[in-house]
Amino acid sequence: MAKTIAINPSWYWPDDIPRLLGVPPMRAERLLIERWARRRADGLALVDVGRTGEALTYAELQQRVRGVAGALAGRVAPGARVAICDARGSAGVIALLGALAAGTRPALLASATALQEALALQDGAPPQLAIGCAGAPPSDLSLPAIALSELLGAAAQADAAPAGTSSDVHAPVLDLPSGQGLFAAHSHYSLVAGALSLAAFLAAEGPQSWLSAIELSRWEGIYSVFAALYSGGTAVVCDARQVGDEAAAAIADHNVAYALLPFDALGDLSRGRPRRLADAIKRNLTALLVSVQEPFSAGERRKARKTLDIPILTIYGLPECGPILASHPSWYVDESVGIPLTNVEVQPANPRTGEPLDTNWELLDYATMVVRTPLVMSTYEGSAAGDQALAERLEDGWFRTWTNASFDANGMMYLVEGSRR
Repeated sequence: MAKTIAINPSWYWPDDIPRLLGVPPMRAERLLIERWARRRADGLALVDVGRTGEALTYAELQQRVRGVAGALAGRVAPGARVAICDARGSAGVIALLGALAAGTRPALLASATALQEALALQDGAPPQLAIGCAGAPPSDLSLPAIALSELLGAAAQADAAPAGTSSDVHAPVLDLPSGQGLFAAHSHYSLVAGALSLAAFLAAEGPQSWLSAIELSRWEGIYSVFAALYSGGTAVVCDARQVGDEAAAAIADHNVAYALLPFDALGDLSRGRPRRLADAIKRNLTALLVSVQEPFSAGERRKARKTLDIPILTIYGLPECGPILASHPSWYVDESVGIPLTNVEVQPANPRTGEPLDTNWELLDYATMVVRTPLVMSTYEGSAAGDQALAERLEDGWFRTWTNASFDANGMMYLVEGSRR
């Protein structure tokens, strides 16, 4: 795919927000946990709403992460895959960061039943261990399995230094489900880039608290947690089924500035339900982010904005590249998904062929989005990863989203058709 494929339009861009930022060549757990454990060890890092109710400082989170890393070092070799089942809540965050710190390669799964997809990974290196975040995984698995609590109990005080150095930050270290038996293989570099870009785009200076009600096996769950930790703030995590009174209390107690929820959560919130949650969002949040994957109801968004009296920011992304488009609180159009995030370049391609178009966005009715960004995955893994069409999605640093969009004179992007997955 050509390096120069279109004339960049004059995007609307908010004042004081950088278009481009250098991505530090650091391992994710070092940037997100270890630096803050040194600088503000007593700062609150992670709060679990509902499942465990625990609240961990950066020093305590680092100890848990190192405990998991130490326990894993005695069970699997560096670089080996580990399946993290039921990856949600504080347990999911600890398991993920611990697996990264151990130098293993976690595959994030919403449930133990998704292990069959992980066991069919294309490169012939299935997981060597399954970690259950909500208890022990099923006993009939064809690989060793252990509950996270047991893993922590085995080496609660372990002090394992992260395996590897900054020189390996571009190697695949995380497998994120991408649907239909596929996994998007991400590196430390792409994970750090996503956290940095999202925080920079929202001008989240200083410690910021985020509420995430989306499991870690989805890109929204990972990057809402990582954006909070990148800023030295607090990641407040809960199950989507617990977005009610408990979440409302956590928003108030921990001064949550941003929350990331599925778009369909606006259906109740636009009507002021649940009442305590709607009141907490209205009183405390700087903005509410809602994830969209396809054209959405501008009317529902407008009603929610009027009810909650805060910006309702749509955010679009994919497992392969994380967040790439979002509304900005300084100015947005209810019908538009937003503009490219910091460090994201979006160009038009022919919807039929996927080939780049050498023309301006504003001259097209719509086009397929292709993106170039450090957030993009390294490669696909899984039973269908050898498919030629998939192989052509990532070429010369450009990723074909298979999502069509249009562009207006103000620089706003509009989703026309959801991703063809």
